[in-house]
Amino acid sequence: MVSGDSGSSAASQSGEGILRAVLVALVPVVGVFAGIVIGWYTITWAVQTFRDVFEVPELSPVPVQDRAPGVPGPTVRYWLSWAVPLVVFCVASALLWWGWRRGRLLTGSVMAGFSAVVVLLAPLWVSIEVGGFAPS
Repeated sequence: MVSGDSGSSAASQSGEGILRAVLVALVPVVGVFAGIVIGWYTITWAVQTFRDVFEVPELSPVPVQDRAPGVPGPTVRYWLSWAVPLVVFCVASALLWWGWRRGRLLTGSVMAGFSAVVVLLAPLWVSIEVGGFAPS
């Protein structure tokens, strides 16, 4: 009887170990997905909210080669509308990564997902806004 009890506790411990290993393996996947979502909302919602709050003027949608002379380009506030939300996220996540030792895997994977979205989409978005976009 005693050996049977120790066998069941060993089995439950190994079951808990497997569950813990699966959860630890899922942390980077969840983190990257969360980073992608946060990145998307940062370059869409946060940038537009910054523009609305600080009344950043809209850029001309007419392509650069077709614009009338004297049409203003992007202002400093336009560039700040891109920089401020990205820098705030990067500083906050770096502080979290540095201070939260147990959450470094999660924080690092969130930063990786965020960086992937921002590096891929932000330059495209900026080039369309600054250069103009008109369907042909």
